Amino acid sequence: MRQHKKKKANIYSPTFKVIWGAKAETKSIDDLVTASWNFAYTALWNTSIFSASEIEQAKTIIKDYLTASKNPEKGYSAFVQRILLTRHYLNNNPNKFVPLPSLWFDRENLNGFAGTKEWYLSMLAVRESLPMYKIELKAFAEAILEMQEDNSSQNFHYWRNYFIERKTPGLLNLFLSTIANQQYEL
Repeated sequence: MRQHKKKKANIYSPTFKVIWGAKAETKSIDDLVTASWNFAYTALWNTSIFSASEIEQAKTIIKDYLTASKNPEKGYSAFVQRILLTRHYLNNNPNKFVPLPSLWFDRENLNGFAGTKEWYLSMLAVRESLPMYKIELKAFAEAILEMQEDNSSQNFHYWRNYFIERKTPGLLNLFLSTIANQQYEL
């Protein structure tokens, strides 16, 4: 007598594929680029008027920087902190200046944004021992991004009070100017 094999039940078993780096991001690259440019413009060139071409070139370089980062949001935070370090340097060296954004952001220009990497790494090294060292710079990056997402008066006053309580009038004034430029897009 022949033995009959039992048919296997055809049970659908879905397969999942892990796609690294495809985690749903809370902020799009374009939002980060816009926030980065508005802030950089306000911090370094607020009294200058640039052509649309110059602005687009600067935004393209910023976008390249952020997309090259493993985590664009952390890249944004580092970008903002490096700009703040530059602004501090300029305030202490009034004979120094920042050239056109397309020149200053150029990767080959070691006297531009590329040169701020060492300052940033030095600050991070100090933060390993003193976690709150210049933490206001990191908070500033968060404040600008949060205001871009939610420009409610409650959020505005939270961050305004944050900079007042920490006795950082320079950051407060820069925050106010950046929010004004962000609100009425450049």
